[in-house]
Amino acid sequence: MPRVRRPSLTLIVSLLVAAALLLGGWVWFRDSSLVAVERVTVTGASGLGAPAVLSSLTGAAQQMTTLNVDRGALNAAVERFPLVKSISVTTKFPDGMSIVVRERRPVASLVGPAGALTVAADGVILTGIPSAGLPVIAVTSPVSGPRVVDPATASEVDLVALAPRALRAQIAEVTAADDGFGVRLRSGTLLRFGDASRLAAKWVAAERVLRDPQAVGAAYIDLSIPERPASGALTSGNSAAAPAAVDQ
Repeated sequence: MPRVRRPSLTLIVSLLVAAALLLGGWVWFRDSSLVAVERVTVTGASGLGAPAVLSSLTGAAQQMTTLNVDRGALNAAVERFPLVKSISVTTKFPDGMSIVVRERRPVASLVGPAGALTVAADGVILTGIPSAGLPVIAVTSPVSGPRVVDPATASEVDLVALAPRALRAQIAEVTAADDGFGVRLRSGTLLRFGDASRLAAKWVAAERVLRDPQAVGAAYIDLSIPERPASGALTSGNSAAAPAAVDQ
């Protein structure tokens, strides 16, 4: 069989030098002004804080190149804005960067001794975001820190956050008692949820019952067993009549 010639030491050294030069050239080019980010487009930020979010992200992005994006630095640039949930980044060679901001959704107003605070679906406090018109959750002690930590209050926030959008707009307040959670609609109807289990299924049942003509004028709708909801209407004496099962 023919013998395979071993590469000479000179060839090996030459290849190593060439690889080092190529790597060094790539590192230089990757961080050079030739590919520096100059055009930054930010979308998704809204409200009064949008200009500050835009300025912070633009300033951070223009310290980078399209071939060397520091996502940690971009996340840090919006860390002080609680309304910003996350960002996604794409680049366009040689000098463009697009950033999409995903914002947290205000879902309720925590009303307590210190006033009202807006809270997002994930329990983060949205400082500076107006709470007018949002469902009210009463709290007995001031909320401190960046997010809700009290388990009962967190469950009430979850209850509102899981509501279908059309129904969430109808919520006036959330109540909590020994027999479970309740939601008072702006129409006056009380939705009784019982405990915090199966909230999504209970909201589905609530939607169906509220569309049912039999539930018109109901004082309350019991959703503790979502497969068998029941509604009760007010009598002439303003006391709740016996509950009536609503067909699903």
